[in-house]
Amino acid sequence: MLTRCQDNTAEFSPGASDPRIIGTWRLVERLYQSDSAYYRIDSVFVKGGTRIDSSLVNGIYVKDSVFVKDRYVKDSIRITKTIDVIRQYPGTPAQTLTFAPDGKLSAIGSEMTYYAPIRYFRVDSTSQDSLGVNLYITTNRATVPFRQRVAFRADTLLLLPRCERACYSMFLRTR
Repeated sequence: MLTRCQDNTAEFSPGASDPRIIGTWRLVERLYQSDSAYYRIDSVFVKGGTRIDSSLVNGIYVKDSVFVKDRYVKDSIRITKTIDVIRQYPGTPAQTLTFAPDGKLSAIGSEMTYYAPIRYFRVDSTSQDSLGVNLYITTNRATVPFRQRVAFRADTLLLLPRCERACYSMFLRTR
């Protein structure tokens, strides 16, 4: 018989945060890839020759060979390519990320859905090649980190996720 149920798992804590990232940041610009597809009309050369054809003569089908001249036939080709898109965001409605001193992260705005399930973060300076931020997502009671590169310039924060080509999200510190 079970009389009391208690969850003994401790709440995840990434620890104290880096003062460079603490605060609220407003999204101002993003560079991302988008797939673009379009159709191109082209002409294809078809070599002439003879072909077998049938015609109805007095209720009977008669097979005959017909000469077809050389010709061009129009054809459409679907072309798909990835293009870089730079999108700028106005101040309203605000699209913000808030990095708290205790390592908690909150996201507000329709463009922040990528960051919405992330609750914790920690600035990671252990990598030799760049400064990064570990973002922690909790699923099925497991807290899993993934890393994004980060760059600071005065009151500008660049989050640089892994992409096939260059991509970024640029934020300005709100006052």
